Amino acid sequence: MPKRNPHPRVSNLPGDRSERIEHVRSQRWPDLEMVLEQIDDPHNIGAILRTCDAVGIKTVHLIYENSKPPRMAELSTSAMSALKWLEVKKWSKADECIADLKSRGLKIKVTALSPDGLAQWDTDWSEPSAIVLGNESLGISVEFQQAADVIVAIPMRGFVQSLNVSVAAAVVMYEALRQRLTGVR
Repeated sequence: MPKRNPHPRVSNLPGDRSERIEHVRSQRWPDLEMVLEQIDDPHNIGAILRTCDAVGIKTVHLIYENSKPPRMAELSTSAMSALKWLEVKKWSKADECIADLKSRGLKIKVTALSPDGLAQWDTDWSEPSAIVLGNESLGISVEFQQAADVIVAIPMRGFVQSLNVSVAAAVVMYEALRQRLTGVR
């Protein structure tokens, strides 16, 4: 007999809509946040927002210092449905976002192509953390590189250097979720 999933889907929750909403809100991680720096593609943003909601991240920071942000109207309908459950903070300067994260005790954990980076499973996600992902082609800014408490480098075994930013976000977020649910690093 297969093991029963101890983490059922929302649709299996009892109660009326307001009770289900309150239950899901109570499952959010108040000390795990997502930071998206200069992400250009609205489809990538939408996929990341959906994954944030799925894993229980409630706060997402969008930083657009060097360009205009994509129009939120360009997000897919499914991404828009996730957006209504998230707290989105918009920044025009990376250093202001960094100061906010640090002032609240979050460790800044940036994803980057770095031989010195830790694999996502070797990173401690039980501590208050901000996951930082950078632009699809340029990566993270110098400001975030210098502010980083941890560099996370997703191991790659093939010829490609990196994953799509929305896939990288999902890989990292689900490792954080796994560690937080199991208590095992």
